[in-house]
Amino acid sequence: MKNSRHLLILVFLLSQTTAGFTQTKTDFYASYIRQAKDTLASPFFHGRGYLKDGQKLSAYHLATEFVKLGLKNFNPAPSYYQSFEMPVNIFSQHPTLAFDQDFLTCGIDYLPHPSCPSLQGNFKLMWIDTSHFQDSKKFKTISQKDLRSTFLVMDLPKNLPKGLKDLVSNFRMNPFNAAGFIEIEDNLIWGVSTEASKHGIIQVKRGTIKPTHKELRLSITSAHMPNFPNANVIGYIPGKVVRDTFLLVTSHYDHLGQIGPHIVFPGANDNASGVATMLGLAHYFSQPENQPDYSIAFIGFSGEEAGLLGSIHYVRNPIISFPKTRFVLNLDIMGSEEAITVVNATEQSGAFQILDSLNQQLGAIQKIKPRAQAANSDHYYFSQLGVPAVFLYTEGTVKGYHSVFDSADNTPMARAGEIHGLLVGFLKTLQTPTWTAQRKGN
Repeated sequence: MKNSRHLLILVFLLSQTTAGFTQTKTDFYASYIRQAKDTLASPFFHGRGYLKDGQKLSAYHLATEFVKLGLKNFNPAPSYYQSFEMPVNIFSQHPTLAFDQDFLTCGIDYLPHPSCPSLQGNFKLMWIDTSHFQDSKKFKTISQKDLRSTFLVMDLPKNLPKGLKDLVSNFRMNPFNAAGFIEIEDNLIWGVSTEASKHGIIQVKRGTIKPTHKELRLSITSAHMPNFPNANVIGYIPGKVVRDTFLLVTSHYDHLGQIGPHIVFPGANDNASGVATMLGLAHYFSQPENQPDYSIAFIGFSGEEAGLLGSIHYVRNPIISFPKTRFVLNLDIMGSEEAITVVNATEQSGAFQILDSLNQQLGAIQKIKPRAQAANSDHYYFSQLGVPAVFLYTEGTVKGYHSVFDSADNTPMARAGEIHGLLVGFLKTLQTPTWTAQRKGN
């Protein structure tokens, strides 16, 4: 970073300006952000996934919010959408599962793997453990059995040695001719799959299956959609000084959706909280008195939960050229209250220093923590292509990642107003003419 001493002085001055937020303004933005989070995590949006138009409703809602805030769009037609298609496996019916006569509750006791195909019937159970992979005779015995009517119950430790881990991983991909397998888990975590497996895969909460159980009774209905229509949602505020160069504030609005008509994954922390934080920033900079010097684009990515598909589509088809992209601030999982972790802090040490210094002045959150590069959110492919980018996520007491418990009530966003003020100051600092981003290869 150039002129670091000058920038630290500027950070101090901006922190005083940001600290000058009245309590009324802090309370307003805290309330605005929490309400936006509650709305996106409500049952109306069906978990913002790929069943019952959850994704479509969410995209429309986000575009409507952009209209309300007066954000401009890049398309010739009045549309904020950047459309793309993606494959996805969906579950349209409520599944049922029982071990012998013991029926389990979906989402609480078990989950079908996101790639699980449709399966109905009664299946035998066969337990296997690490010894079956360490003993070649045992492994060969499994391979020679007729397992077409059998589910293999796998109770394996998480931390396997690498060789054994690779063997188990390959086995999961091709469990001989078994109908499927059951993985015993301490915590149930769901996801989104772009593929449909050839065999059944079920996650079961520890304690709900016992060695005395003999039979699995199962009914799962899924469908693989190879060309599901999807869209990123993009709007911007023109800069009053530099219009052709942009800061990007990004956050994925998609989540896991639901399984059948009743099992909903609200996705309040992941990532209604990030989208709500982004909307709070859009609201602030959309006010005439707060118009930014540089243009700021706000992008709601979709397909993140399926493998960063929305941001991959964007970097392959950029609306704003990469040389004109000054910085990318990606917000994902912003609902906790103790710390903010900055992914890419080692690559963007100047930006990290600014954020950390601002926080020391403002006391917005207890700690700003650095983390190296990671392919864990939508900043990643920007960074890989040399565009300056960081990804912020919060840490604290909010739990329920990728589960039915990630609800609005469980995500209070206790520091929403303070974090909003911190990010306002951060974005203002990134607009100063003397600030220079660290670009890959420079």
